[in-house]
Amino acid sequence: MNNNLLQRFFRPHLARMLPHFLFPRAPSRLLAYALCLGILLPSLTFAAYLLTQLHARELSILHQSAQSRALLTASYFDERMASLVSSLKELASPPAEASESVYDHLKSELGRNGILVFNRAANLDLLSPTSGADAAIAALDAPARSAAAAALATLAPQITPYGMAAKGGVNIWIASTDKAAPPVVLQARIPSAYLTATLKNFVSDGPWSISIVGGDGQVYAEANGKPLKASYSEAADAPSLVEAFADTSQFGWKIAAGVPSRSIELHTRRNWMTFVAISSLLAIASFTGATLLTRSVIEESNSDLAQAPRMPSSIDRPSKTRSGLMSIPAADDRARAALKAGNVGVWEWDLRSGAIHWDAEIARIFGHAVNGDQLAHRLLRLVEPSDRRPLLSAISAALANMTPLAVEVRVRRLDGQGRWIALRGAATKIARGKISVLSGVAYDVTDLKVSLTRTDALLREVSHRSKNLLALILAMARLTARDAVDVKSHLKDFTLRVAGLSASQDLIVASDWQCVDLATLASAEIGAVARTDADRISVSGPPVSLTPEAAQSFGMVLTELALNAVEHGALSSAKGEVHLSWTFPDAETIEIIWHETGGPPFPVDGPTGYGRSVVERFSTQGLKLSVHAAAGIDGFKWTLTGPLANVGARGGREAEPSV
Repeated sequence: MNNNLLQRFFRPHLARMLPHFLFPRAPSRLLAYALCLGILLPSLTFAAYLLTQLHARELSILHQSAQSRALLTASYFDERMASLVSSLKELASPPAEASESVYDHLKSELGRNGILVFNRAANLDLLSPTSGADAAIAALDAPARSAAAAALATLAPQITPYGMAAKGGVNIWIASTDKAAPPVVLQARIPSAYLTATLKNFVSDGPWSISIVGGDGQVYAEANGKPLKASYSEAADAPSLVEAFADTSQFGWKIAAGVPSRSIELHTRRNWMTFVAISSLLAIASFTGATLLTRSVIEESNSDLAQAPRMPSSIDRPSKTRSGLMSIPAADDRARAALKAGNVGVWEWDLRSGAIHWDAEIARIFGHAVNGDQLAHRLLRLVEPSDRRPLLSAISAALANMTPLAVEVRVRRLDGQGRWIALRGAATKIARGKISVLSGVAYDVTDLKVSLTRTDALLREVSHRSKNLLALILAMARLTARDAVDVKSHLKDFTLRVAGLSASQDLIVASDWQCVDLATLASAEIGAVARTDADRISVSGPPVSLTPEAAQSFGMVLTELALNAVEHGALSSAKGEVHLSWTFPDAETIEIIWHETGGPPFPVDGPTGYGRSVVERFSTQGLKLSVHAAAGIDGFKWTLTGPLANVGARGGREAEPSV
C-alpha cells in the first residue's frame, strides 16, 4: 500500500481504535500485543484440533482394514485346518480297513508339507514309524502325555505345542474310533512353517503382521509382510500396532492382524514440528510488526486525528457528500435489475478521503442497517482477522501496479453470521500517476466455498475407503481361486462376488456414507448375484436403516447366500424359491431370516466352505448378531438375531413382498 493511503487511512484510525476506543487507559503497545494474541491463539488452537482429528481418523481406517483382514484369514485358516483334521482322522483308522493307496497317499501328502505322523499304543509307546523318530519325539513330556490320554478317553482331537515358537510347532492327538481293534492314538507333528503358510497370502500387499494366537496367549505362528521403507527406520524398535482379532472355530485360537502405526506417527510428528515452527514464526512476526507499527502510529496520531475524515450523512442525493465524494451515478433500470438479480452490489472508494460508498445490495450482503458512505477502517472490522492481511496485500498490489483488484475474504455480519464475499475492482480515476478512486462490485460466494470444501472432504474419504476395498478384493480373489476347479468357475464366482460388493458400495456412496436402507441393499445384492433367478427371491420387512459398516458386512453375507442358493441351494432346482424377511421381536431386537424351499437337502453338519465361513464370521463379528443354520421338512433357514443398535435403526423404505 502506498504511503499516501497509509497516512490518510490506516494510521489515524488505528491510533483512534487502539488507545482510545477499546482500552483508553492502557498503553498502546500492550494493546497491540493483546490484539496479536487474540488473533493467534484461536487460530493455532483450531489448527492443533484439526491435526489431532486427522491422526485419529487415519488410525480408525487402519483398524477397519485390520478387522476385515483378520476375519478373512480366520475363515481361510478354519477351512484348511478342518481339512487337515479330517485327513488325520482317516489315518487314525487301522490300515487294514482303509485302502492302502489312499492311506499311503495321505501320508505322502502330509510329509511333503513337513507333517510327521506317528502311531502310539494305549500306553503311548511309539509303534510306527520308528525310523526317523529322535529322542524328543519318542519321549513325551507331561503336557503331551496328558493330551494323548485325553484324546484316548474322549475320542476328541487334542493339541499341544512343542519346541520354541519360531522353530517348533504343535502336536495333534487323534484316537482311533475302531472299538474292535486295540486302542491306538495318532500323533501328527505339525511344524510352525505349515501354520505360517496359511497366513502368507494375507500379508503380501503391505507391512502387515498376522499371527495365530492360542487360548493361553502363546503365538503359534506369525507372518510378516513387506518391511517399512528406510525412511521409517528411525522409529522405535518396538512400534505400536493397530491390531484386530478374529476367533477361529478350530482349537479355540484367535487370528491377530496388525500393522505398525509408526508411519502415521512419524507423519503426525512432522506435521506437529511444522506447526510449531510456523506458529513461532507467526508469533515473532506479529509482535515485531505490532512494536514497529505502534511506535510509528503513536508519533503521528495527534496531527492525523485532527485531519481524519468524517462519515457522510447522506447516501442517495446526487450532490457532494461532506467528504467530497460524489454519489455513484444512477444506472439505467435494466443494469440495476440485472445486478440485483445476480445479488451483485456496487461500491466506490475515494482513496483521498478514505470513504467507501456502497449500494443497498452490498448493505444487505454485509447485514448492515443502511447503505451509503462508510469509512474504510470500519469496514475492515467486518473482515475476519486471518483474511485482513491478504485483503490489504491485494489492495496494495492493485494500487502499486495499477492492476484490477480480485480477492475473496470472509466477513462477520452484524448478526454474527460468517459469509464469503468476492471483491472485484478497477481504477476509475487516476491523478498525478496514482489511483485516486477505485470502483468495483461485491457478491456472496459462500455456497461455492462450502461446496468446494465438501468436495475435498469427499475425495479424501473416497481415497481412504478405496485402499480398504482393494485389500478386501485381493483377499477375496485369492480365496475364490483356491476353491475353483477351473479358470471359468473362478472367473464366474469372483465376478459375482465383486458385483455384490460393488452394489453395496454404490448404495453407501449414494447415501453420502450416512445410512443405507435394508430393503434397497437386499434388492441390489440379490439382483447383482442371482441375476435371472432374482425373481424367485422375495424380500419383505419393515423399514430399517443400516450404518455404512453394517451395510458392507451384510452385503457380503447376502452375496454368499445368493451365490450358494444359485449354485447349490434352492435356486439350483427348477421349483426352488427363497424368501428374505426381517422382523422386530421387540423394540430393541432384529431377526433376519433367509428361507430356502424346494431345493436339495442342505448338510448342516457338513464341512465348512468359504461361503459358509464368510456368512458365519461376518454375521457374528462384523454385524455382532448370532447366526443359526437349520434344515427341516419346510426347507433350509439361516437366522440372524441380535440387538438392532448393532446394525442401525428403524426407518427407511419398507420392502414390499414380491416374488
